[in-house]
Amino acid sequence: MKRATLMILLGAFLLGGCAETPYRESKIRYQNPKWDDATIRKVANREVEPGMTADMARTALGIPDAISRQGDEERWGYAVMVGDIQPQEELVFFVYLRYGVVTRTAGDRNRLKTVSWYD
Repeated sequence: MKRATLMILLGAFLLGGCAETPYRESKIRYQNPKWDDATIRKVANREVEPGMTADMARTALGIPDAISRQGDEERWGYAVMVGDIQPQEELVFFVYLRYGVVTRTAGDRNRLKTVSWYD
């Protein structure tokens, strides 16, 4: 009986994670009806790439933890908490924008998966 209960809970947990992307896609599509389907899928999957607007990047990754400007370039930094005793923010992913358009990204976006992304 315990094993069956555990299997049911595990299955529900795994299916719950899979349901997030379709929900996000429908929410993003509703809020941004002018965006094309490919962009909506990328944003729902937390992907950012050159050519996207600042609004698309913000929708994909959330509000940046740090913003810096140098000339006409803006850099958004996304952080995770590291350390056990005295956790500190560590910037691990960066989005570079020029005139409100993503020009490039840098860092490890996969490390951001530890962040709660529920909207």
